[in-house]
Amino acid sequence: MDLTGSDLPDDIDDLKLRIAKLRRMQFGRNHLEREERMHRPAEERCPGCGGTLKPLGEDISEQLESKLACSCCDCIVQAAAPSRPIDRGLPGPALLAHIATSKFAYHIPLYRQSVMYARDGVEIESGTMCHWLGSQTWLLDPLVDAVRRYALGGTKVHADDTPLPVLAPGNGKTKTGRLWVYVRDDWPSGSTEAPAVWFADTPDRRGEHPQRHLASFKGVLQADAFAGYAELYAGGQIREAACLAHARRKLHDLHAVRPSSITNEALERFGALYGIEEHIHGKPPGERLRVRQTQAVPLLEDMKRWFEATILTLSAKSDTTKAIQYSLNRWPVLSTTALRH
Repeated sequence: MDLTGSDLPDDIDDLKLRIAKLRRMQFGRNHLEREERMHRPAEERCPGCGGTLKPLGEDISEQLESKLACSCCDCIVQAAAPSRPIDRGLPGPALLAHIATSKFAYHIPLYRQSVMYARDGVEIESGTMCHWLGSQTWLLDPLVDAVRRYALGGTKVHADDTPLPVLAPGNGKTKTGRLWVYVRDDWPSGSTEAPAVWFADTPDRRGEHPQRHLASFKGVLQADAFAGYAELYAGGQIREAACLAHARRKLHDLHAVRPSSITNEALERFGALYGIEEHIHGKPPGERLRVRQTQAVPLLEDMKRWFEATILTLSAKSDTTKAIQYSLNRWPVLSTTALRH
């Protein structure tokens, strides 16, 4: 319906002029292409008395909504406004998605995004974008919860954590929080189920956090030697499997700064195990188990004997000893990987 001409009250034209002025002021984006849509009420006659509806006015807030009134009883009828990601907010879902993706997927800070938008004549302060991101987090809660349920819904999960600098309110400094990652990925064993990753942030690295995250999980947990996981293994519903990458990393980091014949040989031994894993990647579980038991187990047994003999020739306080001792302390659960498919 075209609300123009004699059908419109006199003040509607003035209202339109004021709305147009506001539009030019908003973000300085008058140069951008605009699309106008009118949302009419579904009712064709007054729901109260059945009378004829006549134009009464308009509600305009970057969306034009037609508002009608009954000519008999003055009942007002108006179409419901389309939902917005942020209540009474100006940004649409596409803009919010672009800002969030740019920040979290492509690591573009909000202040830099603000400069990028300004180049196109759109003034959006970084603080405004920060408020928008905070306001839309509740919209993502169902999706995050669905990812969590799926990631922890399998029979095996790989857990790890990393330090995360977090702003400390009030003093303008940062404190060290923790970002926990839980990975479900059975593609290496030939599974067709989609992999998934669930992230959880905490203010510190206390064991209560992974214990809470994995309270309902049942299966194999592959993780490092963090003592906070110990409570999870006590009940028996979660079985421990050490991570070969963590054991290798201790020696790799040492070799990177102070290479030696010992660290070099250790890395070569780990490399042989990695070569076996590369060969059986994506193979059926039965074949993976057979190859591991026939090829990887002998290499692991020989590596353990070499570690035990080598550590006797080193100082008890040396970094190399500590790196080797990490593997030996974890050996029962480290070798578990070779006995699984």
